[in-house]
Amino acid sequence: MQYLVLIGALCSIVFGSVYLISTIQGKVQPNKVTWLLWAVSPMISVIATISATGFDWAILPVFMAGFMPMLVFIASLFNKSAYWQLNLLDYLCGIVAIFAIIIWHLTNDPILAIIFSILSDAIASIPTLHKAWFYPNSEAPIYYMGGVFSSTTGILAATTHWSFSTASFPIYLLILNTSLMLIVIRRKSALANNKMMF
Repeated sequence: MQYLVLIGALCSIVFGSVYLISTIQGKVQPNKVTWLLWAVSPMISVIATISATGFDWAILPVFMAGFMPMLVFIASLFNKSAYWQLNLLDYLCGIVAIFAIIIWHLTNDPILAIIFSILSDAIASIPTLHKAWFYPNSEAPIYYMGGVFSSTTGILAATTHWSFSTASFPIYLLILNTSLMLIVIRRKSALANNKMMF
């Protein structure tokens, strides 16, 4: 099973690198609040899972779900073309996500850590879901396609030692990546069709 997870991690690197290069070139404009918190939340889940159950191959896709966003976030800081104007929604979601992380830290419970890291990550996703719906050309679905494959490998790996700790974050990532991938693809298609009509 670990070979499948390693393939999923490699897939995350390849698909994530395409998005990273697009960020460096200014072809996509990642929301910095989302991508920073997408980097932090999975890492909290990784640490919590290791402390609760020890190392399990199912956490590798979760680690990659934090590692690649950190690289994208860093790249977005150095390219003015990758700039995305943050608004009140972005800041509010960021504050709530950070608050969820603080609550987890105060409880020091691995299961609560995973729950709050998922909550934090989901709240941090709201600005990018909003941006993908209204400005789909500022996004590229390729990163999310890689996320779908990688999180699926994590879910498959979790089936050998099924527990909330090993399965919850990969399942959440599968739902999130599938949603973002479909939104970007469908909204880009809808915009292209509207342009053809005029």
